[in-house]
Amino acid sequence: MSILSALRTAILRCTGTWPTDVYSSTDQVAREFADLANETAADIVAGHDWRALTSVASFVGDGVTEAFDPPADYGRMLADAEIDDQASWFWGYSPIASVNDWMRLKAGGGAIVGPGGWLILGGRFQFYPAPTGTAQFPYIRKTWAAASDGTPKATFDADDDTFALSERLLALGLIWRWRAWKGLEYGEDMRNYEIALAQEQGRDKGARVLASVGPRFRGVMTAYPWALGPDII
Repeated sequence: MSILSALRTAILRCTGTWPTDVYSSTDQVAREFADLANETAADIVAGHDWRALTSVASFVGDGVTEAFDPPADYGRMLADAEIDDQASWFWGYSPIASVNDWMRLKAGGGAIVGPGGWLILGGRFQFYPAPTGTAQFPYIRKTWAAASDGTPKATFDADDDTFALSERLLALGLIWRWRAWKGLEYGEDMRNYEIALAQEQGRDKGARVLASVGPRFRGVMTAYPWALGPDII
């Protein structure tokens, strides 16, 4: 099913009209809904770690390379994502909390247990020390849309595009957003959307983005000055 069905449903409920097309239309209302569809879909994707959008990436280390480009379709890390060392079921790479901690670690002002630490800096995955094995992690793809031939993409731009998630949810999100934009009453429509969103998230096994899940076990980084650590105060 294409997103045109979701767009038609939303436009019908908001304006009483049934468009033949949306993205190729010059009609002002159609243009408004075409623009809102991308914003609504992006917000739906951002609020939950959807299994339908989850992929697994691997970096194969050579003991020298410290920086790796993300996958071409990389959108963001999962809320509870860990980077595993495939050579060990127990140890994994430790996330470094800040760039300052990262700088101290590389300067020799800290110690870390396990295969090493990581963070994203300059749009690349940085490891220290350079991995010697395979580092593997799950991530959320940014390509939540697809063309009619199945080619993934990051935005809607045609009526026959499809959405990787619920098109009913997309329609409900469009309805309340358009009404709010126009200064119309939208409270009940927003509640209907929020109920549907919670139901979809409940059926999905991914984590909500605001959730915080502790890692299985990760090395502990202690950065200089050690004497000022919270356990000393």
